Amino acid sequence: MPRLTDATKAARRAQIIEAAISCFLEKGYTNTSMSDIIKASGLSSGSIYSHFSGKEDILITAINERLNNVKELYETLPEGAGPQDILETIHTNQLVNDNFSAMLRIRAGSLHAPEIARATADTMPLLQGIIVKTLTPWAAEQLSVLHEINPNSAQRTPEQEALIADYARDTADAFMMVFQGYMLRSFFGAPEEKDRLYRVALALLPE
Repeated sequence: MPRLTDATKAARRAQIIEAAISCFLEKGYTNTSMSDIIKASGLSSGSIYSHFSGKEDILITAINERLNNVKELYETLPEGAGPQDILETIHTNQLVNDNFSAMLRIRAGSLHAPEIARATADTMPLLQGIIVKTLTPWAAEQLSVLHEINPNSAQRTPEQEALIADYARDTADAFMMVFQGYMLRSFFGAPEEKDRLYRVALALLPE
């Protein structure tokens, strides 16, 4: 049997992950078996187990890949992008929207599954770290306008740098609370309400 190329291996892994996500969304994580994933993927059990040890491994990989997608999206934002810019970027990116929605549905459908808790334990801190990094230049600009810090970064005191870090962190937390509320409300609301809910969420965030 010929050896698989790296591209083929990556395609197989993606195929398995997408099949697993479809099963998780349809049946819930807890009620999905590896047999379900094997059947949905159209691959052999040997092929799947050569890539993943089980469904928890697949879930963790899926979450990490989606976090990387978010990180890559944030890296396209211009320096100084604020909370509204981040929300607008997410709202207009269908892939990221779908990923967030899928993860929310899987989490909501298996609230008490210990595997879900383990797989998502680091998600919020990692996501917050990405947002804090994105918002730090914006936080510095905002505090400079308010004359609370020196606009020249080379002349800032450690106390001023700490003020920037705190403001970026607090704003990131506020963003995450608004964003999660928006996604949750959109998830349980009618599809035609999504644009209105987006405008409401946008109005709650600083520019």
